[in-house]
Amino acid sequence: MASATSALELIRAGLTELAACDIDAYGTAGLGDECAQILRATGELHLEAARRLARFEALGGPAADDAPSLPAWLAHRCRLRPWEAKQLATSATRLHLLGDTRAAFESGEIEFGDVATIAEGVDKAADTMDFDPMAPDTTSGWSPERIAETAQPILLEAAGEVTPGQLRKVAARVALTLDGDRAERRRRQIERQSFLDIGQTMDGVGVLRGDVGAADFAILEKAVDAFAPRPGPGRSQWEDRPGHRRLKGLVAACEVALKVAGRHGYHERGGAPVRVHLIATPATVDPGVPATQAPPGRTEYGSVISATQIREMIRRHQALVNTIHVGADGRVADRFTTNGQPLNWGRTRRLFTPAQRDVYVAVYAGCAAEGCDRPPAWADIDHRTAWTDGGRTDLDNGQPLCRWHNLGKEKGRRPYSRRRRTDKQGRQPEDPDH
Repeated sequence: MASATSALELIRAGLTELAACDIDAYGTAGLGDECAQILRATGELHLEAARRLARFEALGGPAADDAPSLPAWLAHRCRLRPWEAKQLATSATRLHLLGDTRAAFESGEIEFGDVATIAEGVDKAADTMDFDPMAPDTTSGWSPERIAETAQPILLEAAGEVTPGQLRKVAARVALTLDGDRAERRRRQIERQSFLDIGQTMDGVGVLRGDVGAADFAILEKAVDAFAPRPGPGRSQWEDRPGHRRLKGLVAACEVALKVAGRHGYHERGGAPVRVHLIATPATVDPGVPATQAPPGRTEYGSVISATQIREMIRRHQALVNTIHVGADGRVADRFTTNGQPLNWGRTRRLFTPAQRDVYVAVYAGCAAEGCDRPPAWADIDHRTAWTDGGRTDLDNGQPLCRWHNLGKEKGRRPYSRRRRTDKQGRQPEDPDH
């Protein structure tokens, strides 16, 4: 530990000395070389962090720090963005299998981004390909060790010939190149590797990225085409672009699906019909406040939406607006919703109602467990004082907990305190119950 501490102190001292250099005296060539060297050193630090994170996870560090996974711990403790946390955690998990990849990095043939991409490819292949460690003969199966041994030469060769983006595509499909003799096996592999990532950039642009199996793609393709607006006179050039029309078709198909979801048994947790929740302050929807000066709102998943967009969505969909009054102590002052539904049921009702869940979605930023990144939409509404111990189904006795933390509480690991949204000064409201 002493040597590691000394090494970190040397690194910090080097960074201080580096920051003191006068960069105005450099030309473009010199700056470019130094930037490349700095980023190379950053990759070396990432690799060392991955090595320690692997040991940290093996010792149960994330769970001991009350995090459901290593990516969740990295996101909370180290403030990494979700994709950064996932990338570093995957590198840590698979690093012990990638001896050739580490050697190529140390020799300067590849960079840390290539290491992370290769680790992701091996990890995805290991999740995709069938392997039973309890089978009598495991030598013929595709164990993670065998996958890494077989896939590394393919990916390392590709890393020297293609761009980082192309290498990512090769890594995402490496399982298909290892054992794809039978068509049905290939189909299953594609289905298992299918995914959809949804995110939002800092300037509010939503980003979709995914791979879709053939059967799902056929449905998606038809829905997009059926609901996409047709090109025609009077439309702007950008509105007639195929990509824009496909996007509008997907959004229209989702709107139709949301409208009919409740009729076919699709309900949210708590039993309410599926619907979009928007959380905003009164000024956001007040027509007397110019939209350009009004604060933005958010969805229950944390995506930011401008005041103009929120007002347009309310107008276009004739949305129901519920007002929630929160006191200085963080408590909800309302006893009833805007349309008269009770918010406190005492001992007369075992489960929390959809109206109560709407309040928790607005008041809480996510799962009430500190450090958890699960949104309220994924959470169960938990009795802080258990129903079996006399707990009441009242707002003050409820909190959203994701399934992992809820089961942990049920097993007696620990109670969780509230994690409410902060006030304007960034302070957490005090909880009178603690």
